[in-house]
Amino acid sequence: MQIIQPQEYWQIAKDYIIKKDIELQKDGKYYLDKQLAYNCIKFASLIKHTSAGFGGINFQFQQWQIESIIDLFGTKHNIGDFKGLRRYQRALFFMPKKNGKTEFGALLHLIMFFCFEEKSKEQYCIGKTLDQSKLVHKAFTTMIKQEDELYEQVHITKQPPRVTKEDGAFTDVFEALASDADNQEGKNVSFFTNDEPHTHPNKEVYQIVTDGMAGRNEPLEVNISTAGYNMQGYFYLDIYLYARKVNQGLINDETFYCKMFELDEEDMKDEYFWKNEELWKKANPNLGISPTYSYMRNKIILAEQSEQSLIAFKTKHLNVWCDKVDVWIKNSVWNNNQQKIGFNKLKQLKTRKCYGGLDLSSCTDITALVLIFDDNNGGFDVIPYFWIPKDNMIERVRRDKVPYFDWVKKGLIKTTDGNVVDYAFIEKHIKRVCNFFNVKMIAYDRWNSSDLVRRLTEDEVTEMIQFGQGYASMSAPTKQIEVLSLQGKLNHDKNEVLNWMCSNVVLRRDPSDNIKIDKDKSIEKVDGMVALCMALGIAIKDIEEKEEENIYDSRGLIEL
Repeated sequence: MQIIQPQEYWQIAKDYIIKKDIELQKDGKYYLDKQLAYNCIKFASLIKHTSAGFGGINFQFQQWQIESIIDLFGTKHNIGDFKGLRRYQRALFFMPKKNGKTEFGALLHLIMFFCFEEKSKEQYCIGKTLDQSKLVHKAFTTMIKQEDELYEQVHITKQPPRVTKEDGAFTDVFEALASDADNQEGKNVSFFTNDEPHTHPNKEVYQIVTDGMAGRNEPLEVNISTAGYNMQGYFYLDIYLYARKVNQGLINDETFYCKMFELDEEDMKDEYFWKNEELWKKANPNLGISPTYSYMRNKIILAEQSEQSLIAFKTKHLNVWCDKVDVWIKNSVWNNNQQKIGFNKLKQLKTRKCYGGLDLSSCTDITALVLIFDDNNGGFDVIPYFWIPKDNMIERVRRDKVPYFDWVKKGLIKTTDGNVVDYAFIEKHIKRVCNFFNVKMIAYDRWNSSDLVRRLTEDEVTEMIQFGQGYASMSAPTKQIEVLSLQGKLNHDKNEVLNWMCSNVVLRRDPSDNIKIDKDKSIEKVDGMVALCMALGIAIKDIEEKEEENIYDSRGLIEL
């Protein structure tokens, strides 16, 4: 890729403005504010880079960047109550590392900060940690310091990392935030960038900041990210997948702007696709400038020697979502051949034989009940239930870095009153479930039983089966989960909590290659997967015993 010379910017911008203006006029719903679009490009062209070989040099645009600035800031509503207001309120720039995301994010903040007349602007950049968000803050301030006219207008502080600009009685603010920070309520956000949200531990600050945009007429949220390993996090589930559906026309959201540089399934059919330099170009819009070809070729040498380096190369430099090296079951395998378990499906499951696994927690932990339903074709449908104490929810979100709040809102986890697990509440729920479904038996850990198990047994809710947690009991069902997942015969409806727990599993092996889930070494909570193993364990045994009985029933005794 060649560097575009400054004199070419204007021609590219002019041609695109004309093209976009004609395109928008056909429909009439939107129009391009041509003067504003031009002013934004003109301002941006005066800004200088901040680091590496380009430090102190005027911004080196690529065509996609020019087009994005024109689209984002220049496209406006032409009809209705929003006439004259900016069209786009959310955006995603999805591209690999070393493609200038930080510099581009800082430039977008600069354009908004100096080119728009909105009063008391509040702009934020969110990173996983404050150190990460400070990278955008540093680029932002360094760009300002290189232009005396801009530098004279602002006041810069490092602690907290903030830039302010006085406008008569009003003050504009730009500030760096951490995704795990406290006390972020009360903001009146006009614009924010979300830096590498695939790394964020939870959705808490993102939610607070987006909620803080409600009072603005033209709010703008810009997500800038690379692919990662966390396919259970809010970025992958709520933003990335949503953006893909918008691009594919499956969701009609004309306020969402997407620039997604990634490979498709066809590109990755060849096992060695990652060596194909033509595919490098598809995923890296700035290839040849940053990253350079020599940089990428050196990374290939490392990828050929190490599985860990290969996965890192695919993820960080080709924008391919990957499982970590030590993952038990790949996300693509675990979510293979999933079907919706809705109202009609539940009516079908009501008539089928059901087995349960109950993983009882300590008094402040997650309790899991997983039901599996034999489909009489070698597969199972799975319905998990989870409970956690309500009062320590905030502490759990901060400690476990997991979106419990979202899962509770979606009904995927139930809360019990107080700061410890309410087993009486869980008991009532289990009784209702057993009354609704044909639950033949429930397995539980014999070394971690409680009064709950005793009461369920005494009330004859269903047959309660003690289930050991050693290799002898756990190895066969653990291996069977792998087999069923590979065959696409374990339908859990992509349950987000169970997906997360599956991604956390670390296995322990003995010298005979028996396996079991290692709760102590697993990355995070795995209670649902342990419960699934127990349920599958008693199901396998019961089905095998019935098959043996059927053999004798059908053929009778053989006389010798």
